[in-house]
Amino acid sequence: MSLDEQRHSKLRFAACSEPRESTYPVRLQRVRQPVSRSKSGVQGKVADVFQGCSRHAESQNEMKAFQVLIATARADTWLEQPFVLEYHREGARHRYTPDILVIWGPHQTAVEVKEDSEADSAENQARFAFISELLAEHGYHFRLWRKSEICAEPRLTNVHLILRYRCVTVGAAEHERIRRALCTVPEITLRTLCQASETSIQTVLHLVLEGTLHIDCWEPLGLDSKVSIRPIGRAVWPCPPSLIFQNHSEEAKCHAMR
Repeated sequence: MSLDEQRHSKLRFAACSEPRESTYPVRLQRVRQPVSRSKSGVQGKVADVFQGCSRHAESQNEMKAFQVLIATARADTWLEQPFVLEYHREGARHRYTPDILVIWGPHQTAVEVKEDSEADSAENQARFAFISELLAEHGYHFRLWRKSEICAEPRLTNVHLILRYRCVTVGAAEHERIRRALCTVPEITLRTLCQASETSIQTVLHLVLEGTLHIDCWEPLGLDSKVSIRPIGRAVWPCPPSLIFQNHSEEAKCHAMR
């Protein structure tokens, strides 16, 4: 087999039942039905009220990954089991399906969720490096998302807390009172915001969940936590690429000033 044949790959998406002009992933379907992995024995669903669907997880790590995505990613859309990558390697035909596809505008990232030990194995490192190169040829980024990153604290505890309020209804009057409370200050404590706007903690945390307000997910969430209309705290994936770029630029400036 020639080198060109070895590098050849193609993506296969699931057919959508409704007619469409393109394969923009917001209208795609998952390419296979969820299955329970034998080594984990877990299969569950995560309610995503903002996208109006249930996310089907095949492991505990995927369930937590989905929760982090819903609560912090601010993605335009994301999808489980989005496509199949068909390719040749070492004279054999292979198929690969990412666990997740996350999209911010034109930036599309295929994600593989793995235990740290599996992610760090030499065999998987080589395999995913090759897959990353193939996906780049199709215009996709690739990320190997380790369990230790998904479960990092205190973000995961904060995620579980604010997800309790995903179904809270926020009226126009509450929105306006909160807007006025934040119109003259860049950030305010959760306690002060609730008192100044005469709204509940549940209301504020729902607005954090939908992306109207922001907290620092890397600090324990409490009444003295800062709330802002702009992103605050460390920009750690998954979050819009522009925030990560901005965070890296600010860090570079700080190092240059030392």
